Amino acid sequence: MRRTKILATLGPATHRPEKLRQLLDAGADAFRINLSHGTSEEHRATLRTVHRVCRQVNREVAIVVDVQGPKLRIGELVGGSVRLARGAKWTLDRTPKPGTASRAFVEIPGFEGIARSGDPVLLGDGDVELSVEGADSTSIRTRVVSGGVIRSNAGLFLPRARLRSTVFGPKDRAGAALALEDGFDYLALSFVQDEKDVLSARRWLDARPGGASVGIIGKIERAEALRAIDGILRTADGIMVARGDLGIEVPLERLALEQKMLIRRANSAGRFSIVATQMLLSMLNSPRPTRAEATDVANAVLDGADAVMLSEESAVGQYPVEAVRWLDRISAATETQFDPRPGREGVRSTEETKAELSVARAAVDLAENVQARAIVTPTHSGRTARLIATLRPECPVLALSSSAAVRRRLALVRAVRSFPALEHSNLQSLRRRSLELLREVEPVERGPIVLTAGYPVEGRPTNLVTVVEPEVRASAHGRRGARRVRSGPGNL
Repeated sequence: MRRTKILATLGPATHRPEKLRQLLDAGADAFRINLSHGTSEEHRATLRTVHRVCRQVNREVAIVVDVQGPKLRIGELVGGSVRLARGAKWTLDRTPKPGTASRAFVEIPGFEGIARSGDPVLLGDGDVELSVEGADSTSIRTRVVSGGVIRSNAGLFLPRARLRSTVFGPKDRAGAALALEDGFDYLALSFVQDEKDVLSARRWLDARPGGASVGIIGKIERAEALRAIDGILRTADGIMVARGDLGIEVPLERLALEQKMLIRRANSAGRFSIVATQMLLSMLNSPRPTRAEATDVANAVLDGADAVMLSEESAVGQYPVEAVRWLDRISAATETQFDPRPGREGVRSTEETKAELSVARAAVDLAENVQARAIVTPTHSGRTARLIATLRPECPVLALSSSAAVRRRLALVRAVRSFPALEHSNLQSLRRRSLELLREVEPVERGPIVLTAGYPVEGRPTNLVTVVEPEVRASAHGRRGARRVRSGPGNL
């Protein structure tokens, strides 16, 4: 069982039911819908299709709705993309018509005085660079310094501008409100600066039907967010290391170090982390990743990331299913060499989680001492499963929850697989359920299970860790029988 989760962005290449099924078969654990591209009607249609397909194949996956935030973007381009040649002239203006190789539409608050002659302008993930030659109240005239292909709605970055903006503004709220009508599991909050941005979005969600069950992912794209990371981690459910814009905000030579720091801090705080942007970018047009891309994915796994994400590769690429398969292969192969011990000591608890983290540590230690095949944990909110997973056990974590929303949200947490809980349970029924699940997840392997529970189970916090031994179905004389383990508080 692969531990690292795969988050695939949906788009024109993958929004149809048959492609969604193929992505799930290839190993996708969660889907992302990027509200920066497409219309509200298209987004809602995609949400409905995802829900329908997941019901048909009996899969519970996390759905992430990613809002644009205050990022500047150019408008639509004729044919969907243009190639800008070095030395060419290119104008950014207010005319809302499809762009060409000579001009494009951009909506900038306070257009006047936003750019001066000589200022750089970066497009996309910074691959294409322009230089401002002149600006007035209606346009910015530029010259191409570093050329390349630009797609419709590409991001636009003015490093020397100081734009006043709202992280979760009216447009984002309108898009999220429409998506809530069909249901999703995580709101990816773009360009978070500090915990206030997260709390503002949290209050907005809690005030709306269905919003209280939606988690928040803080997208780390700004230098300010690096300085405020502890507060963001206290208030968000997880973070996304969005390396496109972050790689523009921080020196490129430091990007890998910042990625490692963010994953480490997230894990220490008991939050999940996603590494995103250009993981397998060459697979837009190639059926195989480059060696550098394979190494990049492997390093994210070795850093301890919970999930790796595909963006353009699965949204508009020619080989979206193959890209998911490669993430699956690379992650599974790399995990065999992952050492969880250095990060465990850094995992810290709050007053709220102190007792549960102690139980989680005991469960992980016991599982490794007895070489358990899995850790099974009932969980009401998902917190116990997340705490166990934060310690990066060597075996899978099988979470039992009566909440479908909790089970879907856990789809982004490393090593966790979720299943419906029994309506009423005690230690004996949990033991039987654990053995049933293990036969489903790893039917060939042999060995015990570690079970955590609240004793006497229902309504109690997790306070018990015990070993469940599988039944032996054949005696030494060849007769069919069963060796049963007596159950009790200390021995299941």
